[in-house]
Amino acid sequence: MKRFDLYIIIYIGLLLTGCHEYPAPPEEQPRAEAERTVIVYMAADNSLTLQVREDTTEMVRSKGTIPEDVNFIIYLDDRLHKPAIYELSAKKGLRLWKQYQEELCSTNADVMLNALQQIEHFFPARHYGITLWSHATGWTPRRDTFGKDETHGTMQGEGEMEIPELRNVLAHFPKFDYLFFDACFMQCIEVAYELRDVTRWMISSPAEIPAPGAPYHRIVESLCKGDAEGIVEGYDSAYPLNSTYPGVLLSCIDCNELDDLARVTGQFLTPFYMERSQPSAEGFQVYCNFLDKYTNYFDMRTTMCRLLSQEDYSVWMEYFDKAVPLRTHSYTNKWFSNGLCAHPFLEDPECYGGVSMFVPLNVYDDYGWNAEFQKTSWYEAAGWARTGW
Repeated sequence: MKRFDLYIIIYIGLLLTGCHEYPAPPEEQPRAEAERTVIVYMAADNSLTLQVREDTTEMVRSKGTIPEDVNFIIYLDDRLHKPAIYELSAKKGLRLWKQYQEELCSTNADVMLNALQQIEHFFPARHYGITLWSHATGWTPRRDTFGKDETHGTMQGEGEMEIPELRNVLAHFPKFDYLFFDACFMQCIEVAYELRDVTRWMISSPAEIPAPGAPYHRIVESLCKGDAEGIVEGYDSAYPLNSTYPGVLLSCIDCNELDDLARVTGQFLTPFYMERSQPSAEGFQVYCNFLDKYTNYFDMRTTMCRLLSQEDYSVWMEYFDKAVPLRTHSYTNKWFSNGLCAHPFLEDPECYGGVSMFVPLNVYDDYGWNAEFQKTSWYEAAGWARTGW
């Protein structure tokens, strides 16, 4: 490790362990309107606490890429400290802006709403971008759907935020330029469709991500510019690091195109599933095999590639390419899996789409996934309601 990096880690460690020594400025007035406010919301009161220091270190290393007309704000809650809000700038570095005096559940909707409203009030901007950092399981309910706060929830379904709750929180704010999930399994069509009205771009992975997550020293500049493509490419360029982290799958969804994608998907896909028919799922790209906790998370494009005729697939792809203009995977065709996927390998990279999709199966009845799927907005929009599933 370089000596410079070591000094940063020591600095951040002192800052985070001595938060009470850095009170927020009393009666601070709202700033002048900036070009953009970047929010990094780190729900790390869980097993990811150690990764907080790595990622905040990377952010501090890149403070020089933060323009003067951009506010870079970090909300942080980990196992070791009460929640706090920090401001990072090129001139002043990392500065504690607000220290909470009580432990909070950062995956609680009211807590998140209050924190984001304070940030919006004191750091107004013409544009906003947000990063949501934690554990996650996509749309699958009661399973860390987004975030895990272990101080407030050790039982299944507690200390977590389901996607409709997240949508309701984010709907209070101006539409975000981008919503970047630095979390596992979040790039699924069900989540994107639920959040389509609160952000233009949604960036994440359809599978598990490596424990170090995003390489923030490579993407802070893109976060500040609102450059969705730069975020994806900067993240992708960091992997594979070694055999432990062989790769990462990523994509960028244009939420403005999702209504058209839902319509054409329902047009071509649901005829295969009428009256609870179940075509063979052989050849579908699977992102998870741990069915008692998650669904399979089938790759959306690969699924359509296997089921549709070439003519129908070509038509469908015109809409998919508009909705998912960017998807990447490492040259290894692999991704990191902590045992949740038996074969974390792209079987058909040519059909890889970078977005997962739920496809009803009889076996899911045992786990309640088919019934839960009926509660999603995508279920209605993509025509599943008329299939009997």
